[in-house]
Amino acid sequence: MTDTRAESVVLLKIPLLAEPDKQRFAQFVMQALDMFGISQFQGAARLPGFLSQLETGNEYADSGHMRMQLCLRINRLFLEVYSSEQEQPHYSESLINLKDLPSPEQITIITETLRAKSEVSDPELLRLHNEHIKREMALAQQRAKAELAELEEKLDKKRSQLQESIRAAEIDSLTQIYNRGAYDRRLEEAVKYCQRQGGLLSLILLDLDYFKEVNDTLGHQAGDEVLKKMAGFMQQYTRKDVDHVCRMGGDEFAIIFFTEAVIARRSAQKILAAMEGKVSIGIAQLTAEDSVKSLIARADQALYAAKERGRGQVVTDSELDNTLQSRSGAG
Repeated sequence: MTDTRAESVVLLKIPLLAEPDKQRFAQFVMQALDMFGISQFQGAARLPGFLSQLETGNEYADSGHMRMQLCLRINRLFLEVYSSEQEQPHYSESLINLKDLPSPEQITIITETLRAKSEVSDPELLRLHNEHIKREMALAQQRAKAELAELEEKLDKKRSQLQESIRAAEIDSLTQIYNRGAYDRRLEEAVKYCQRQGGLLSLILLDLDYFKEVNDTLGHQAGDEVLKKMAGFMQQYTRKDVDHVCRMGGDEFAIIFFTEAVIARRSAQKILAAMEGKVSIGIAQLTAEDSVKSLIARADQALYAAKERGRGQVVTDSELDNTLQSRSGAG
């Protein structure tokens, strides 16, 4: 059998040391096609696939120096990649068939032309240049990675600062529970959400009984301790990540409780007992017809009723309705 390699002519040979070498090789292949009188569009379809096989960090590079070649065998052009001085290519792909077999003179002219255009007078300069490009690319990647990490760190810090600022604006400095502004926002959000989703919601309003006398007789520092104790018990008998415990101002407090009035009453009774019966508490449960204003009004009526009945007790809006109905019937 005839050895076809003996009939091969290397038209173009370029070392593969860095990414730009692949682009140089592709440009010279396009020029070769033009010199053979072949439309560049016919050969361009196979070049991207061939170049994608050539990664400077793959198994070919690990085996030593790599080079790309454009070869002519009889009337067919081949794209090949070699490692070191191996006779067999690591990878070979047919580029295109020539309609007419080129003459030896034509082959010589094309080969010399490509060699003059592709080769440099000092191969060592080319190697150093390509190594410089590789180092610059690696450094650029490292800088980009470091800059991205720094930006992410700054973003996390800004996000944390923003969250802290929002929290600071919503928290009562003395009791460390929600302040009046946060109460207004949270209650409106809760009413809209529960009416849209059909959830349960109760509003508890709480007033400390005879708090003014505590301040007058024991001083404001003692009064502050009572307020902090009140906030602590409210937090103790509600769910930290669900319900909202708020200080309205002075000795007035509120709990936005995501549950029905019966369960809200149990928690209110525990708070009352912990505060030794010195709190008046009113509770109203959200209805489908309620607005924020009407819910607050019914809870406030229940709180007023608790005070009217002698303070230190819990009254729900349903009890208030029953009382009003009883009075109406008696009249």
